[in-house]
Amino acid sequence: MFAAFAEEWGFVGGSVLLGLYGVVMWRILRIATKGAGNFEMLFGMGLAILFMVHIIVHVGTNIGLLPVTGTTIPFMSYGGSHLLTEFMGLGVLMGQRTYGRVAHRDEPKESEIPGIQ
Repeated sequence: MFAAFAEEWGFVGGSVLLGLYGVVMWRILRIATKGAGNFEMLFGMGLAILFMVHIIVHVGTNIGLLPVTGTTIPFMSYGGSHLLTEFMGLGVLMGQRTYGRVAHRDEPKESEIPGIQ
């Protein structure tokens, strides 16, 4: 997919696409570091690593640096289950961003601590 995109759009288009992937990765990592707990942080980091590995392997395969594999490039390849998984992961991450600002539910409130009125 990256080879076809770069053939149609040239060097500038390929560079812009890689820059957009960089912005998406930066936003994912930024949301992950501001998570309310360990799960939010680890989920965001894992999602970013998943996307980065797929991008690096796909582009590396296309430019001849890595052996040919069957990985998909995020948000472009026509793989139904992979595309669904990507958007589900981003949906969970956006939910964490939205509800992570609310007080963490696992922390006890003052009224729940024994001996404190």
